[in-house]
This record gives sequence, C-alpha cells and structure tokens, in this order.
Amino acid sequence: MKIAVVSHLVPPWPSGQAMMLHRLLRNLNPANYCLITSQDLSSIDNTSDSRRLPAEYFQLSSKFDGWEFRPLSWRDGINMTVDMISRARQIAGIVRRERCDAVLSCSSGNDLLDVPSGFLGSWLAGVPFHLYLFDTYAHMWTVPNTRWVGRLLEPFIVKRADSIIGTNEFVRDLLRKRYGVESRVIHNPCDLSAYENIPDPPEAGGSEIKIVYTGAIYDAHYEAFKNLFAAIGLLGRPELKVHLYTAVPISLLEEHDIRGPVVYHEHETAFAVPGIQRAADVLFLPFAFNTPYPELIKISSPSKIGEFLAARRPILVHAPPDSFLANYFREHECGLVVDENDPRALASGLERILSDQDLRQRLSRNAGERARVDFSVEAARSSFAELFGLDLET
Repeated sequence: MKIAVVSHLVPPWPSGQAMMLHRLLRNLNPANYCLITSQDLSSIDNTSDSRRLPAEYFQLSSKFDGWEFRPLSWRDGINMTVDMISRARQIAGIVRRERCDAVLSCSSGNDLLDVPSGFLGSWLAGVPFHLYLFDTYAHMWTVPNTRWVGRLLEPFIVKRADSIIGTNEFVRDLLRKRYGVESRVIHNPCDLSAYENIPDPPEAGGSEIKIVYTGAIYDAHYEAFKNLFAAIGLLGRPELKVHLYTAVPISLLEEHDIRGPVVYHEHETAFAVPGIQRAADVLFLPFAFNTPYPELIKISSPSKIGEFLAARRPILVHAPPDSFLANYFREHECGLVVDENDPRALASGLERILSDQDLRQRLSRNAGERARVDFSVEAARSSFAELFGLDLET
C-alpha cells in the first residue's frame, strides 16, 4: 500500500499541521507514502519545527493567490477552478508514476484547493480518496462572502470519501449529524518522551509567577488575552507575569491591546518548547468568545493541547462553553475551565489555581494521564497505519 499525501503544509515547514504529519509519518516505511505540496520547501531550515521526511516530495505548479482571505470576484472563481483542475491533473500524474494506491488530502486553512484537487486527482487516477480534516473543510472558508464555496463542496466530497480522519470527537459528531458519515478520531499527536526527563519546577511563588503561552496569536485569541490581562489587574498581584513565546510581532499584539505584565519571547522551535512549558507555573490555553467564525472555534483542536497536557502543569482554559476545548478539559478535569467571557470569572479561576495546591496537583496528574491516553504519538501512528494497512518501521 502506498498513499499520496496532499497537504499545503508538510515537514519541514514550521507549522502545527506539518509537525503533526511529521509525527505520524516519521516511523512509517518511506516506500509506503509520498508527499505532494504546492509549497516551495527549498529555503526551509531542516532543523526548524519538524524534520524533512525520508519519502519522495513533489511540488505542484500552482497560481494559488490566497483565495480564502478575500471575497471572490467572478474572475477569481474562474481562475480558482482552472487552478484546481491543473493541480488535480498533476496529482493524478504523480499517483500513476509513483504507483500510489490512494490519495489522502489534508485540509488546511492556508490552502483551500488541496481537498478538491486531491479528490478530483484521485478520481482521474482511479484510486480511493481519503480525507484528513485538521479543520472541517467548510469552516476554513472564513470570509463570509466566500464561505458558500466550502459549504457547496464539502458535502459532495465528504460523502464520497473512502475514509475520513478528524482531530476530535466534536468533528466526528458533526460529520455524523450533518452528512451521516463515520470518521476516525486521531487526536493531534504529541511526543511524550520529550517531556519525560525534565524535572518539575519549584512550587509557584516568590518574585515571579509565570503564566506561559506558546504558539500563534491571532483573532481567535485576542479577546481571551485581553481578559487575561484584565484579570491580572483585578487580582493586583505584581508577581504575575505572562510569558508569550510567539512569532507574532509585538507591534501587532499591542495594536490589539495585548499589553500589561507581559514578557515577549521570540518563537522557539518544537525542540525547545517542552522545557519552556514544563517551567511554567500556569499554562494558558485560550479561544476568543466573539470571532467571525464561531463554528470553527467550536470544533477546533489546537496542536498544542497534547503538549500542554504532556507538560503536566496546571492549565487555565479560557474558551466558549460549547467548544471542544472547554468540554474536553471540563470532562476530564485536566485543566481549570473558565467559559465565561468575563475577566472577573477568569481572575477567580486563576486565583483558585494559585491558592489551591491540591487542585494544582490533581489537574497536573490528570493532564499527564490524558496525554498518555489520547495524545500519544505511538497510539496515533498505530491508528493511522492500521487504517491504511501500512507497516511501522522498528
């Protein structure tokens, strides 16, 4: 069995999705898969967030020009259709030359043509089509004037896929309810071994208490961060400091009122992040309550969930009550959930974590257990390999 993996974001591209693919594929026999992308990887550092995989890579020729970031004109619609067909023909050609037995298209908010191009390419090549939904395809069309495109294409493709992978149970349930199809849940995997030999930090207290966030910050987070700084102000505790490890420019964060007792750090590679997360007194895991895409927030499963759980530190979750994020942490009691859009409620939750040692220990213990049960890279890789009948290298 050999599969053609179609994804805009592939290793070693510095992104969460590329990192997830790296973790899933790195112990598979490279003869069992190839990677197809429209990205030019020639200038990407192989020591960034994920390594280049040993399988064959193929770059698609594309005129893609950010269709998802603006309303479509009639000319854009024509160009997008031409681009999709061109890519599909290229994918079909690669599938035939490499003697692939199936196509696996990965949804990505960075490129909205991978899914339909992969679907059409599999049809042209006469092989089964499989779909990996890092987010549901319709929800990635975040511009209201173009969202109808995703809603038009998603049911046609989803109902005809030979199998579907989703990143959480909310995605599975949504697909079942909306389209009557079943899907396999593979939570975004985490390499738990990276966290095993890092010693516990001292108990919170002293001259500084570190609230840590690692990763991208954008309009899915701004409101929650503003609530956090307001909550810290309400507590009146000068020892509380928010440490942000992100590639987002400081000027952009300040433009969105993310300012206060904050220490800015440059983006760190995935290999440095475990030590940073383990050194936190509190890990902050936010989603905004008011965004242009509430349905996407509801089903999203950030790649950092497994990492935060594996760090075995107290996690403060601030997210809408109907989101997967809030529900997962509430159900398993592996983080303290504040699901009200209210700085006072967030301040109360933060104070509970800081003042209750038993609570901190219980949250940390449960977090480690959930990381092992749901986010182990070994379990995810085995599930992925079993689905496609692939061999794991020893």
